[in-house]
Amino acid sequence: MGGVNQMKILKFLFVIPVITLIITFQTSLKNRYLMASDIRNGETIFRNVCAGCHVRGGSVVLKGSKSLKLSDLEKRGISDEKSIAKIANEGIGYMKGYKNKLKDGEDKVLAQWIIQNAEKGWE
Repeated sequence: MGGVNQMKILKFLFVIPVITLIITFQTSLKNRYLMASDIRNGETIFRNVCAGCHVRGGSVVLKGSKSLKLSDLEKRGISDEKSIAKIANEGIGYMKGYKNKLKDGEDKVLAQWIIQNAEKGWE
């Protein structure tokens, strides 16, 4: 009888660490997935935050607003990532800032995407 109880104890002592490892592994995978998907890509950010006023081609819907065409960005001296990211956060002219809607790093991702599309002529 003593041998059966010892086997049950050994099984129990083996199962607990295995279950703990499985739970830890699943949790770390879930956290890694959440971190990787935390930052949206430039197109998604633009579609969700900017496209209401800056439609296809970087054009604008509201009169008095500025376009995102490369020539217009260059004329205004804001054709670099830092300037566009600052505008995305703080706003400019009629445009309000979106720092409350942008997660950490998304302003830079958005700025890079806008510059790339402006350089391609918003094809």
